[in-house]
Amino acid sequence: MRDSIVDKLRTIMAGAVDDECKVMYVLAEARKLLEKYPVDPAPFALKLYCHWALHIDLSHPMTTRPFLERVDRYVESIFAGSVNVKEEHRMLREFVYWDTFREQFAQFLTAYDLPREICEQVPRWSKFLKSYASIIEDGSLYCRAENNFAFIRDVVFTKGRSRTDDKFIPFDLSWRIGLLDGRTMIVDVSASPYPDDEEISNKITLG
Repeated sequence: MRDSIVDKLRTIMAGAVDDECKVMYVLAEARKLLEKYPVDPAPFALKLYCHWALHIDLSHPMTTRPFLERVDRYVESIFAGSVNVKEEHRMLREFVYWDTFREQFAQFLTAYDLPREICEQVPRWSKFLKSYASIIEDGSLYCRAENNFAFIRDVVFTKGRSRTDDKFIPFDLSWRIGLLDGRTMIVDVSASPYPDDEEISNKITLG
């Protein structure tokens, strides 16, 4: 089973993974491998983005907790007057530039001895992301917080506005963070071209 999935992935990844069908296939097969033959440490971001393409509800605590803990600390920092700007920027950068997704995807490919060019070559990664953006165009990813969070109840990811073709990042991100006090925090995140000019902006709305 393991070798069969790896062989299928090796075949498709020998060429460009640059349309929705190929991206969906790669993510579906990657998820199969991760569930049946897990690697250590578990690639949280890779699992999250696989699920976003394939499902709408992500509630398993072992999958969501690392991310939700960071969101909880992010909200705490915002309420305290952005007392940890460096950490806030790091978290936003990882998600808007998809750094952790890309890094963990590369680690996954290495673990199963698969071609890594899609992660190592900027044009191939950019095309992969654009196809991925089309897949999640009308969907969202719901992450429910369980117990022991200080501020958050849940987080919903949605794809924001599409960017022009000369941008490395093909779309923005929007997070709807449900708070324990009944309010909702909306965080809209966008990025400048990358890697030539790195700048992240975010707009926070609380209601």
